[in-house]
Amino acid sequence: MNAKQVIIGIGGNLGDRAACLARARQLVSERVGVIERESSVSETEAWGFDAPPFLNQIVVARTVLEPLPLLDELQRIERELGRTEKTRWDDGKPEYHNRTIDLDILDYGGITYRDERLTLPHPRIREREFVLRQLEELQLLDKIPLPETHRQTHKTMIPYNYIVIEGCIGAGKTTLTRMLAEDYNAELVLERFADNPFLSKFYKDPLHYAFPVEMTFLMDRYQQLKGLLSARDLFKDFVIGDYFIDKCIIFSKNNLLADEYNLYKSVFDTISSFLPKPELILYLYNDAEQLLRNIASRGREYERDITAEYLNNIQDSYIAYFKQQATMPILLVETARLDFVKHPEDYQRIRQLIENQYDPGIHRITF
Repeated sequence: MNAKQVIIGIGGNLGDRAACLARARQLVSERVGVIERESSVSETEAWGFDAPPFLNQIVVARTVLEPLPLLDELQRIERELGRTEKTRWDDGKPEYHNRTIDLDILDYGGITYRDERLTLPHPRIREREFVLRQLEELQLLDKIPLPETHRQTHKTMIPYNYIVIEGCIGAGKTTLTRMLAEDYNAELVLERFADNPFLSKFYKDPLHYAFPVEMTFLMDRYQQLKGLLSARDLFKDFVIGDYFIDKCIIFSKNNLLADEYNLYKSVFDTISSFLPKPELILYLYNDAEQLLRNIASRGREYERDITAEYLNNIQDSYIAYFKQQATMPILLVETARLDFVKHPEDYQRIRQLIENQYDPGIHRITF
């Protein structure tokens, strides 16, 4: 396998910062690939939160690891050097932390790559002046395909204030939502499924854990979406999310017993009336077998017990629910022949859909 040039940002603000940087460089050289070049080390103020200053550096190495295995190896090095938390993305916004070491892939062989775990080149290179200076120092700034800012590339006005990308489990809705938010300067709202303590138990024993898992999702979604009414980001053009509150009804009707559902719906009806409703829903439709392949590829332990029958039931519930809605446009996009992560032309086709206006009701889209 041919080795690829990888540019890695190293930083930390806890403990012996210089020693941590030196140890990180050593481990990168041993486990990732020989470091060919290093920038100077700079001290910078914490970015995004109040904390002690960071020491930062960029190194250039050559590696035979593919992007995701490379990410896994860098995260192992972080943990070995005392990193206990990675950045979390709740409400689509980063929660920053002090850390002994931080290893970021800034560029990998000049490729463009996006999935739920990794975006290449690093999407926030332009927001960090010290990174740009260090790249320029190494004469690499013009060799990375840096994404232009939103206002440089996308002048089109989106005719909606609140858009939702929906789909069954494994449809790729979170990945697409992130991509669109980045391109259009949108405020990002992502479901916090990993915070539900009953989810893994539900997939193993749905009869006993359906009600607590659905109630936990309902309360968390309510708290998250309620914030849209009181804490909109004034510097964002619109809101885009990877779920809408009525998803609670779709899943609960499929998962709960009749008496549980009646109780659940009474709670839902009370709180949902206070929440914003999307002005456009784009639903990613795919068959259950492809969804299962997508689910397997992301390797989440608690999703291993999901069946094709369960996915078909959920997808049928979505369609049945959409047929009852007459107040908003719903784009039912057939994605079996699309790969919007690997093929930019497929992504552009989907991107153009949200720039148009539609009458209320279901619109079936096939490319």
